[in-house]
Amino acid sequence: ENLDNSGFSDVTVENVDEGIKITIDNIQFQADSSELSDEELRKIEKIGEILSKNPDQDILVTGHTALAGTAEGRKILSIQRAKAVAEYLLELGARTEKQIRIQGKGSDEPVAENATEEGRSKNRRVEITILEN
Repeated sequence: ENLDNSGFSDVTVENVDEGIKITIDNIQFQADSSELSDEELRKIEKIGEILSKNPDQDILVTGHTALAGTAEGRKILSIQRAKAVAEYLLELGARTEKQIRIQGKGSDEPVAENATEEGRSKNRRVEITILEN
């Protein structure tokens, strides 16, 4: 509910089997890097505030990429991007290191076609799942 009122159009929340999944679509990193843009840092700060209100649950941060480059490169980049988000949440004090897991899926789980820029932007995403402990 707090995220729905945040004004961020590309952040969605849904219930999944593992818990509650927060998806940041079209997350903006510097090209071919894991350096987050200032706008993305603000989104993660808002998510961090919300996570801080429920400090006992572990989270899983999952990075995804569009279909560009090699499979190995996409996997590595998705892990680096998930790690960047997780590290920022740690820096914000939203979770402890023991409460955060990361994973990278590369381009293995697309949510849209990679043939268009719109589709690729949807596939470039980071998901933060608040796990049911």
